[in-house]
Amino acid sequence: MTQQNIWHKFIHRAKLPLELAGLFIAVILLFQDVGKVVTPIFNQEVLNINNSIGEKTMFPSGEISAEKELGMREIKEKRFNSAISYFRKSLNFKKNDPETVIFLNNSIAQAKKVNQSRKILEIAVSIPAHGEANVAAEILRGVAQAQSEFNCGLAEISLAIKDTQHQLNCQGSLNGKFLQVTIVDDKNEPETAKKVAKYLVKQKDIIAIIGHYSSPMTLSAGEIYHKNKLVAISPTSTSTILSNFSKFVFKISPSDKLAAQALFEYLEELGKSQKVAVAYVKNNEYSESLKQEFETLLLPKKIVHPCYLNAGNFSAQDCIEQAKNQDAEAMLLVPTTETLTNAIGVIDNAKGLKLLGGDSIYNYRVVNDAGEEAAQNNLTVAIPWHRHPNSQFNQTAQKFWNAEINWRTATSYDGAKTIIKALDKSNGNYSRKKLQRILSSGDFDVEGVTGKIRFNELGDRQFLDIDKSVLVQVKPNAEFGTYEFIILEEGSSTINN
Repeated sequence: MTQQNIWHKFIHRAKLPLELAGLFIAVILLFQDVGKVVTPIFNQEVLNINNSIGEKTMFPSGEISAEKELGMREIKEKRFNSAISYFRKSLNFKKNDPETVIFLNNSIAQAKKVNQSRKILEIAVSIPAHGEANVAAEILRGVAQAQSEFNCGLAEISLAIKDTQHQLNCQGSLNGKFLQVTIVDDKNEPETAKKVAKYLVKQKDIIAIIGHYSSPMTLSAGEIYHKNKLVAISPTSTSTILSNFSKFVFKISPSDKLAAQALFEYLEELGKSQKVAVAYVKNNEYSESLKQEFETLLLPKKIVHPCYLNAGNFSAQDCIEQAKNQDAEAMLLVPTTETLTNAIGVIDNAKGLKLLGGDSIYNYRVVNDAGEEAAQNNLTVAIPWHRHPNSQFNQTAQKFWNAEINWRTATSYDGAKTIIKALDKSNGNYSRKKLQRILSSGDFDVEGVTGKIRFNELGDRQFLDIDKSVLVQVKPNAEFGTYEFIILEEGSSTINN
Protein backbone atom coordinates (compact mmCIF):
# COMPACT_ATOMS: atom_id res chain seq x y z
CA MET A 1 0.00 0.00 0.00
CA THR A 2 1.36 3.42 -0.98
CA GLN A 3 1.90 6.20 1.59
CA GLN A 4 -0.85 8.24 -0.15
CA ASN A 5 -3.40 5.38 0.19
CA ILE A 6 -2.49 4.98 3.86
CA TRP A 7 -3.29 8.65 4.57
CA HIS A 8 -6.62 8.45 2.61
CA LYS A 9 -7.63 5.37 4.59
CA PHE A 10 -6.74 7.09 7.89
CA ILE A 11 -8.77 10.23 7.02
CA HIS A 12 -11.79 8.19 5.95
CA ARG A 13 -11.84 6.11 9.15
CA ALA A 14 -11.20 9.10 11.41
CA LYS A 15 -13.94 11.09 9.58
CA LEU A 16 -11.74 14.22 9.70
CA PRO A 17 -12.92 17.37 7.93
CA LEU A 18 -11.00 17.86 4.70
CA GLU A 19 -9.34 21.12 5.81
CA LEU A 20 -8.29 19.67 9.17
CA ALA A 21 -7.04 16.51 7.55
CA GLY A 22 -4.92 18.51 5.15
CA LEU A 23 -3.42 20.52 7.98
CA PHE A 24 -2.73 17.35 9.96
CA ILE A 25 -0.92 15.70 7.06
CA ALA A 26 1.10 18.86 6.38
CA VAL A 27 2.29 18.95 10.00
CA ILE A 28 3.30 15.27 9.90
CA LEU A 29 5.20 15.72 6.65
CA LEU A 30 6.87 18.84 8.03
CA PHE A 31 8.19 16.92 11.01
CA GLN A 32 9.41 14.18 8.68
CA ASP A 33 11.35 16.80 6.71
CA VAL A 34 12.70 18.42 9.88
CA GLY A 35 13.91 15.02 11.00
CA LYS A 36 15.76 14.64 7.74
CA VAL A 37 17.43 18.02 8.36
CA VAL A 38 18.22 17.55 12.06
CA THR A 39 20.07 14.26 11.63
CA PRO A 40 22.67 15.66 9.19
CA ILE A 41 23.17 18.66 11.48
CA PHE A 42 23.96 16.37 14.40
CA ASN A 43 26.25 14.26 12.26
CA GLN A 44 27.98 17.40 11.04
CA GLU A 45 28.61 18.45 14.65
CA VAL A 46 30.23 15.07 15.26
CA LEU A 47 32.25 15.40 12.05
CA ASN A 48 33.51 18.78 13.24
CA ILE A 49 35.22 17.18 16.25
CA ASN A 50 38.92 17.43 15.50
CA ASN A 51 40.28 13.94 16.16
CA SER A 52 42.87 11.64 14.66
CA ILE A 53 44.69 8.35 15.06
CA GLY A 54 47.11 9.48 12.36
CA GLU A 55 45.10 10.67 9.37
CA LYS A 56 45.69 14.33 10.17
CA THR A 57 47.63 16.49 12.60
CA MET A 58 46.14 18.39 15.52
CA PHE A 59 48.81 21.08 15.07
CA PRO A 60 48.29 22.55 11.58
CA SER A 61 50.20 25.73 12.45
CA GLY A 62 53.32 23.76 13.32
CA GLU A 63 56.06 22.64 10.95
CA ILE A 64 55.18 19.26 9.41
CA SER A 65 57.79 17.19 7.60
CA ALA A 66 57.13 15.71 4.17
CA GLU A 67 57.57 12.25 5.70
CA LYS A 68 54.89 12.92 8.29
CA GLU A 69 52.53 14.18 5.58
CA LEU A 70 53.09 10.96 3.64
CA GLY A 71 52.60 8.87 6.77
CA MET A 72 49.27 10.56 7.47
CA ARG A 73 48.18 9.87 3.88
CA GLU A 74 49.16 6.21 4.17
CA ILE A 75 47.37 5.60 7.46
CA LYS A 76 44.27 7.26 5.98
CA GLU A 77 44.44 4.80 3.08
CA LYS A 78 44.95 1.95 5.56
CA ARG A 79 48.41 1.17 4.27
CA PHE A 80 49.78 0.77 7.76
CA ASN A 81 53.19 -0.76 7.06
CA SER A 82 53.97 2.09 4.71
CA ALA A 83 52.73 4.60 7.33
CA ILE A 84 55.09 3.05 9.88
CA SER A 85 58.03 3.59 7.54
CA TYR A 86 57.21 7.25 6.92
CA PHE A 87 56.57 8.07 10.58
CA ARG A 88 59.90 6.48 11.53
CA LYS A 89 61.68 8.65 8.97
CA SER A 90 59.91 11.77 10.22
CA LEU A 91 60.93 11.05 13.81
CA ASN A 92 64.49 10.43 12.69
CA PHE A 93 64.60 14.14 11.83
CA LYS A 94 62.43 15.37 14.69
CA LYS A 95 62.44 12.97 17.61
CA ASN A 96 60.73 15.37 20.03
CA ASP A 97 57.34 15.13 18.27
CA PRO A 98 54.91 13.24 20.52
CA GLU A 99 52.04 13.33 18.04
CA THR A 100 54.10 11.45 15.46
CA VAL A 101 55.17 8.91 18.10
CA ILE A 102 51.48 8.24 18.79
CA PHE A 103 50.75 8.00 15.05
CA LEU A 104 53.61 5.51 14.72
CA ASN A 105 52.27 3.40 17.59
CA ASN A 106 48.75 3.50 16.17
CA SER A 107 50.06 2.34 12.78
CA ILE A 108 51.88 -0.52 14.49
CA ALA A 109 48.70 -1.50 16.35
CA GLN A 110 46.61 -1.44 13.18
CA ALA A 111 49.20 -3.42 11.21
CA LYS A 112 49.27 -6.07 13.95
CA LYS A 113 45.48 -6.22 13.87
CA VAL A 114 45.36 -6.69 10.10
CA ASN A 115 48.34 -9.03 9.70
CA GLN A 116 48.19 -11.08 12.91
CA SER A 117 44.63 -10.54 14.21
CA ARG A 118 46.01 -8.97 17.39
CA LYS A 119 43.51 -7.26 19.69
CA ILE A 120 43.61 -3.47 20.03
CA LEU A 121 42.75 -1.63 23.25
CA GLU A 122 41.61 1.92 22.57
CA ILE A 123 41.84 5.07 24.68
CA ALA A 124 41.69 8.78 23.82
CA VAL A 125 43.52 11.88 24.98
CA SER A 126 41.98 15.35 24.84
CA ILE A 127 44.39 18.25 24.42
CA PRO A 128 44.23 22.05 23.92
CA ALA A 129 46.02 21.97 20.55
CA HIS A 130 44.30 25.14 19.34
CA GLY A 131 44.90 27.45 22.27
CA GLU A 132 47.96 26.10 24.07
CA ALA A 133 49.98 24.02 21.63
CA ASN A 134 53.05 23.67 23.86
CA VAL A 135 50.97 22.43 26.80
CA ALA A 136 49.21 20.00 24.44
CA ALA A 137 52.57 18.61 23.34
CA GLU A 138 53.72 18.25 26.96
CA ILE A 139 50.64 16.14 27.71
CA LEU A 140 51.07 14.04 24.58
CA ARG A 141 54.67 13.18 25.51
CA GLY A 142 53.52 11.42 28.66
CA VAL A 143 50.83 9.46 26.82
CA ALA A 144 53.13 8.62 23.89
CA GLN A 145 55.85 7.36 26.19
CA ALA A 146 53.46 5.04 28.04
CA GLN A 147 51.99 3.81 24.73
CA SER A 148 55.47 3.10 23.35
CA GLU A 149 56.35 1.07 26.44
CA PHE A 150 53.12 -0.92 26.09
CA ASN A 151 53.36 -1.69 22.38
CA CYS A 152 57.06 -2.17 21.74
CA GLY A 153 59.21 -0.96 24.63
CA LEU A 154 61.09 2.34 24.58
CA ALA A 155 64.34 0.72 23.49
CA GLU A 156 62.72 -0.84 20.44
CA ILE A 157 60.91 2.35 19.42
CA SER A 158 64.11 4.38 19.93
CA LEU A 159 66.08 1.98 17.75
CA ALA A 160 63.37 2.07 15.07
CA ILE A 161 63.61 5.86 15.01
CA LYS A 162 67.41 5.98 15.05
CA ASP A 163 67.85 3.23 12.43
CA THR A 164 64.98 3.41 9.96
CA GLN A 165 66.15 0.15 8.32
CA HIS A 166 65.89 -1.79 11.58
CA GLN A 167 63.36 -4.65 11.51
CA LEU A 168 60.77 -3.46 14.03
CA ASN A 169 59.93 -6.10 16.64
CA CYS A 170 56.86 -5.25 18.73
CA GLN A 171 55.12 -7.87 20.85
CA GLY A 172 52.54 -5.76 22.67
CA SER A 173 51.48 -6.30 26.29
CA LEU A 174 48.78 -8.10 28.24
CA ASN A 175 49.18 -11.27 26.15
CA GLY A 176 50.00 -9.61 22.85
CA LYS A 177 47.55 -6.72 22.81
CA PHE A 178 48.30 -3.28 21.39
CA LEU A 179 47.26 0.18 22.57
CA GLN A 180 45.75 2.73 20.20
CA VAL A 181 45.36 6.39 21.18
CA THR A 182 42.87 8.74 19.54
CA ILE A 183 43.94 12.38 19.87
CA VAL A 184 41.13 14.92 20.23
CA ASP A 185 41.40 18.72 20.34
CA ASP A 186 39.02 20.45 22.77
CA LYS A 187 40.62 23.86 21.96
CA ASN A 188 40.55 24.65 25.70
CA GLU A 189 36.93 25.76 25.23
CA PRO A 190 34.17 24.44 27.55
CA GLU A 191 31.58 24.14 24.78
CA THR A 192 34.02 22.29 22.54
CA ALA A 193 34.94 20.03 25.47
CA LYS A 194 31.24 19.09 25.79
CA LYS A 195 31.07 18.24 22.09
CA VAL A 196 34.25 16.19 22.42
CA ALA A 197 32.73 14.28 25.34
CA LYS A 198 29.48 13.63 23.42
CA TYR A 199 31.53 12.29 20.54
CA LEU A 200 33.79 10.10 22.68
CA VAL A 201 31.03 8.43 24.70
CA LYS A 202 29.57 7.19 21.40
CA GLN A 203 32.85 5.56 20.38
CA LYS A 204 32.15 2.22 22.02
CA ASP A 205 35.65 0.83 21.47
CA ILE A 206 37.26 3.68 23.43
CA ILE A 207 37.47 2.45 27.00
CA ALA A 208 38.87 5.53 28.78
CA ILE A 209 39.89 9.16 28.28
CA ILE A 210 42.99 11.01 29.42
CA GLY A 211 41.89 14.62 29.90
CA HIS A 212 40.99 17.31 30.00
CA TYR A 213 43.76 19.88 30.53
CA SER A 214 42.09 22.62 32.57
CA SER A 215 39.49 22.37 35.31
CA PRO A 216 36.71 24.18 33.38
CA MET A 217 37.15 21.70 30.49
CA THR A 218 37.12 18.70 32.83
CA LEU A 219 34.01 19.98 34.60
CA SER A 220 32.15 20.62 31.33
CA ALA A 221 33.02 17.28 29.76
CA GLY A 222 32.92 15.37 33.05
CA GLU A 223 29.16 15.69 33.40
CA ILE A 224 28.76 13.84 30.10
CA TYR A 225 31.32 11.19 31.00
CA HIS A 226 29.53 10.64 34.31
CA LYS A 227 26.11 10.34 32.70
CA ASN A 228 27.38 7.87 30.10
CA LYS A 229 29.68 5.96 32.48
CA LEU A 230 32.97 6.54 30.66
CA VAL A 231 36.18 6.84 32.71
CA ALA A 232 38.18 10.04 32.31
CA ILE A 233 41.48 10.63 34.08
CA SER A 234 42.57 14.25 34.14
CA PRO A 235 46.34 14.57 34.58
CA THR A 236 46.34 18.34 35.07
CA SER A 237 43.03 19.63 36.51
CA THR A 238 43.35 20.84 40.11
CA SER A 239 40.21 22.80 41.08
CA THR A 240 38.70 21.83 44.43
CA ILE A 241 35.29 21.86 42.70
CA LEU A 242 36.34 18.56 41.14
CA SER A 243 36.59 16.97 44.59
CA ASN A 244 33.84 14.34 44.90
CA PHE A 245 32.63 15.48 41.47
CA SER A 246 32.06 12.10 39.82
CA LYS A 247 33.02 8.49 40.32
CA PHE A 248 33.95 8.35 36.61
CA VAL A 249 36.27 11.41 36.65
CA PHE A 250 39.65 10.71 38.28
CA LYS A 251 42.38 13.25 39.04
CA ILE A 252 46.15 12.67 39.07
CA SER A 253 47.39 16.09 40.23
CA PRO A 254 46.99 17.33 43.82
CA SER A 255 44.18 19.82 44.31
CA ASP A 256 44.62 23.55 44.70
CA LYS A 257 44.30 23.07 48.44
CA LEU A 258 47.74 21.43 48.59
CA ALA A 259 49.23 24.02 46.24
CA ALA A 260 47.87 26.86 48.38
CA GLN A 261 49.27 25.21 51.51
CA ALA A 262 52.77 24.97 50.02
CA LEU A 263 52.76 28.59 48.86
CA PHE A 264 51.39 29.86 52.18
CA GLU A 265 54.02 27.98 54.21
CA TYR A 266 56.72 29.46 51.97
CA LEU A 267 55.45 32.99 52.64
CA GLU A 268 55.20 32.27 56.36
CA GLU A 269 58.87 31.30 56.41
CA LEU A 270 59.73 34.60 54.71
CA GLY A 271 57.50 36.54 57.11
CA LYS A 272 55.60 37.95 54.11
CA SER A 273 52.12 36.50 54.68
CA GLN A 274 50.66 39.57 56.36
CA LYS A 275 49.55 41.47 53.30
CA VAL A 276 49.04 39.62 50.01
CA ALA A 277 47.41 40.81 46.80
CA VAL A 278 46.12 38.52 44.05
CA ALA A 279 45.80 38.70 40.26
CA TYR A 280 43.29 36.09 39.12
CA VAL A 281 40.44 35.35 36.73
CA LYS A 282 37.04 35.97 38.22
CA ASN A 283 34.49 33.15 37.75
CA ASN A 284 37.07 30.71 36.40
CA GLU A 285 36.88 27.42 38.32
CA TYR A 286 40.64 26.89 38.57
CA SER A 287 41.62 30.48 39.29
CA GLU A 288 38.86 31.00 41.87
CA SER A 289 39.73 27.69 43.52
CA LEU A 290 43.40 28.47 44.22
CA LYS A 291 42.62 32.04 45.23
CA GLN A 292 39.94 30.91 47.72
CA GLU A 293 42.11 28.15 49.19
CA PHE A 294 44.97 30.59 49.72
CA GLU A 295 42.69 33.23 51.23
CA THR A 296 41.33 30.66 53.69
CA LEU A 297 44.85 30.13 54.98
CA LEU A 298 45.28 33.89 55.49
CA LEU A 299 42.37 34.09 57.96
CA PRO A 300 41.68 36.17 59.98
CA LYS A 301 43.53 38.38 57.47
CA LYS A 302 42.28 38.70 53.91
CA ILE A 303 43.77 39.43 50.52
CA VAL A 304 44.41 43.17 50.55
CA HIS A 305 43.76 43.83 46.86
CA PRO A 306 42.35 41.76 43.96
CA CYS A 307 43.23 42.38 40.32
CA TYR A 308 40.99 40.78 37.71
CA LEU A 309 43.17 39.51 34.89
CA ASN A 310 40.13 39.12 32.64
CA ALA A 311 38.86 42.69 33.12
CA GLY A 312 38.36 44.57 29.88
CA ASN A 313 40.31 47.56 31.17
CA PHE A 314 43.04 45.55 32.91
CA SER A 315 46.31 47.40 33.49
CA ALA A 316 49.29 45.54 34.94
CA GLN A 317 50.84 48.78 36.13
CA ASP A 318 47.64 49.85 37.91
CA CYS A 319 47.35 46.38 39.47
CA ILE A 320 50.81 46.67 41.03
CA GLU A 321 50.42 50.30 42.11
CA GLN A 322 47.06 49.66 43.80
CA ALA A 323 48.46 46.58 45.55
CA LYS A 324 51.40 48.61 46.85
CA ASN A 325 49.04 51.35 47.99
CA GLN A 326 47.49 48.69 50.23
CA ASP A 327 51.00 47.84 51.54
CA ALA A 328 51.02 44.44 49.86
CA GLU A 329 54.28 42.53 50.25
CA ALA A 330 53.45 39.65 47.91
CA MET A 331 51.30 38.97 44.86
CA LEU A 332 49.63 35.65 44.02
CA LEU A 333 49.24 35.06 40.26
CA VAL A 334 46.55 32.63 39.06
CA PRO A 335 46.02 33.19 35.33
CA THR A 336 44.34 31.04 32.71
CA THR A 337 45.70 30.37 29.23
CA GLU A 338 43.74 33.32 27.87
CA THR A 339 45.05 35.74 30.53
CA LEU A 340 48.66 34.59 30.76
CA THR A 341 49.84 37.64 28.82
CA ASN A 342 48.29 39.93 31.44
CA ALA A 343 49.96 37.93 34.22
CA ILE A 344 53.31 38.32 32.45
CA GLY A 345 52.62 42.06 32.44
CA VAL A 346 52.21 41.93 36.22
CA ILE A 347 55.57 40.15 36.51
CA ASP A 348 57.19 42.82 34.35
CA ASN A 349 55.89 45.56 36.66
CA ALA A 350 56.26 43.78 40.04
CA LYS A 351 58.86 46.22 41.42
CA GLY A 352 59.93 44.36 44.53
CA LEU A 353 56.76 42.39 45.32
CA LYS A 354 57.36 38.73 46.14
CA LEU A 355 55.60 36.77 43.38
CA LEU A 356 53.75 33.47 43.83
CA GLY A 357 52.01 31.40 41.19
CA GLY A 358 49.72 28.48 40.57
CA ASP A 359 50.71 25.72 38.14
CA SER A 360 49.37 27.69 35.15
CA ILE A 361 52.33 30.10 35.61
CA TYR A 362 54.67 27.19 34.85
CA ASN A 363 54.85 28.06 31.17
CA TYR A 364 57.71 28.62 28.73
CA ARG A 365 56.27 32.05 27.91
CA VAL A 366 56.93 33.24 31.46
CA VAL A 367 60.65 32.48 31.40
CA ASN A 368 61.00 33.59 27.77
CA ASP A 369 59.11 36.88 28.04
CA ALA A 370 59.68 37.91 31.66
CA GLY A 371 62.47 35.68 32.95
CA GLU A 372 64.67 38.46 34.32
CA GLU A 373 61.83 40.21 36.18
CA ALA A 374 60.51 36.86 37.47
CA ALA A 375 63.93 35.99 38.88
CA GLN A 376 64.38 39.45 40.44
CA ASN A 377 61.07 39.07 42.28
CA ASN A 378 61.66 35.43 43.25
CA LEU A 379 58.65 34.09 41.35
CA THR A 380 57.78 30.86 43.20
CA VAL A 381 55.33 28.37 41.68
CA ALA A 382 53.58 25.31 43.14
CA ILE A 383 53.42 22.35 40.76
CA PRO A 384 52.70 18.61 41.22
CA TRP A 385 56.16 17.35 40.17
CA HIS A 386 59.51 18.58 38.92
CA ARG A 387 62.28 16.74 37.12
CA HIS A 388 65.31 15.77 39.15
CA PRO A 389 68.66 14.71 37.66
CA ASN A 390 68.63 11.51 39.73
CA SER A 391 65.07 10.56 38.75
CA GLN A 392 64.97 7.37 36.66
CA PHE A 393 61.90 8.60 34.82
CA ASN A 394 63.54 11.94 34.08
CA GLN A 395 66.67 10.25 32.72
CA THR A 396 64.67 7.81 30.59
CA ALA A 397 62.31 10.46 29.25
CA GLN A 398 65.13 12.90 28.49
CA LYS A 399 66.97 10.24 26.52
CA PHE A 400 63.84 9.13 24.66
CA TRP A 401 62.71 12.64 23.70
CA ASN A 402 66.18 14.16 23.42
CA ALA A 403 64.76 17.05 25.48
CA GLU A 404 63.73 17.95 29.01
CA ILE A 405 60.22 17.10 30.19
CA ASN A 406 58.04 18.76 32.83
CA TRP A 407 55.23 18.08 35.28
CA ARG A 408 52.46 17.83 32.68
CA THR A 409 54.37 15.06 30.91
CA ALA A 410 54.87 13.21 34.21
CA THR A 411 51.21 13.41 35.29
CA SER A 412 49.98 12.45 31.80
CA TYR A 413 52.34 9.47 31.83
CA ASP A 414 50.92 8.50 35.22
CA GLY A 415 47.39 8.84 33.86
CA ALA A 416 48.15 6.46 31.00
CA LYS A 417 49.98 3.99 33.26
CA THR A 418 47.03 4.05 35.66
CA ILE A 419 44.65 3.02 32.87
CA ILE A 420 47.06 0.31 31.73
CA LYS A 421 47.34 -1.10 35.25
CA ALA A 422 43.54 -1.17 35.56
CA LEU A 423 43.27 -2.95 32.20
CA ASP A 424 45.80 -5.49 33.44
CA LYS A 425 43.57 -6.20 36.45
CA SER A 426 40.48 -6.53 34.24
CA ASN A 427 41.32 -10.15 33.41
CA GLY A 428 40.22 -9.73 29.82
CA ASN A 429 36.89 -8.05 30.66
CA TYR A 430 37.61 -4.65 29.15
CA SER A 431 34.35 -2.85 29.88
CA ARG A 432 34.02 0.78 30.90
CA LYS A 433 32.11 -0.06 34.08
CA LYS A 434 34.65 -2.71 35.08
CA LEU A 435 37.46 -0.21 34.60
CA GLN A 436 35.74 2.29 36.89
CA ARG A 437 35.19 -0.32 39.60
CA ILE A 438 38.84 -1.35 39.52
CA LEU A 439 40.15 2.23 39.68
CA SER A 440 37.99 3.11 42.68
CA SER A 441 38.47 -0.15 44.58
CA GLY A 442 40.34 -0.02 47.88
CA ASP A 443 43.05 -2.46 46.78
CA PHE A 444 44.02 -0.65 43.57
CA ASP A 445 47.21 1.39 43.43
CA VAL A 446 49.96 2.29 40.98
CA GLU A 447 53.54 3.30 41.70
CA GLY A 448 53.59 6.41 39.55
CA VAL A 449 56.25 8.96 38.73
CA THR A 450 54.39 11.42 40.97
CA GLY A 451 54.09 8.92 43.85
CA LYS A 452 51.67 6.18 44.77
CA ILE A 453 48.37 6.60 42.95
CA ARG A 454 45.11 5.43 44.51
CA PHE A 455 41.61 6.87 44.46
CA ASN A 456 38.54 7.00 46.63
CA GLU A 457 35.11 5.99 45.35
CA LEU A 458 34.52 9.44 43.84
CA GLY A 459 37.71 9.71 41.81
CA ASP A 460 39.82 11.80 44.20
CA ARG A 461 43.44 10.78 44.49
CA GLN A 462 44.34 9.85 48.04
CA PHE A 463 47.45 11.71 49.16
CA LEU A 464 49.42 11.00 52.32
CA ASP A 465 49.92 13.72 54.93
CA ILE A 466 53.54 14.10 53.80
CA ASP A 467 52.50 14.65 50.17
CA LYS A 468 52.64 18.24 49.02
CA SER A 469 53.11 20.32 45.93
CA VAL A 470 56.64 20.98 44.72
CA LEU A 471 57.88 24.58 44.81
CA VAL A 472 59.99 25.85 41.92
CA GLN A 473 61.53 29.26 41.42
CA VAL A 474 62.68 31.16 38.33
CA LYS A 475 66.48 31.43 38.19
CA PRO A 476 69.01 32.41 35.52
CA ASN A 477 70.99 29.77 33.66
CA ALA A 478 74.37 31.37 33.09
CA GLU A 479 75.54 28.65 30.70
CA PHE A 480 72.73 29.21 28.20
CA GLY A 481 71.87 32.83 28.99
CA THR A 482 68.25 31.88 29.69
CA TYR A 483 65.90 31.60 32.65
CA GLU A 484 64.37 28.42 34.02
CA PHE A 485 62.32 26.88 36.82
CA ILE A 486 64.47 25.35 39.57
CA ILE A 487 63.39 23.21 42.51
CA LEU A 488 63.37 25.64 45.44
CA GLU A 489 64.53 23.26 48.15
CA GLU A 490 67.45 21.86 46.21
CA GLY A 491 68.51 24.72 43.99
CA SER A 492 69.53 22.24 41.31
CA SER A 493 69.80 23.63 37.78
CA THR A 494 67.89 22.14 34.87
CA ILE A 495 66.97 23.48 31.49
CA ASN A 496 63.37 24.59 31.17
CA ASN A 497 61.35 22.77 28.54
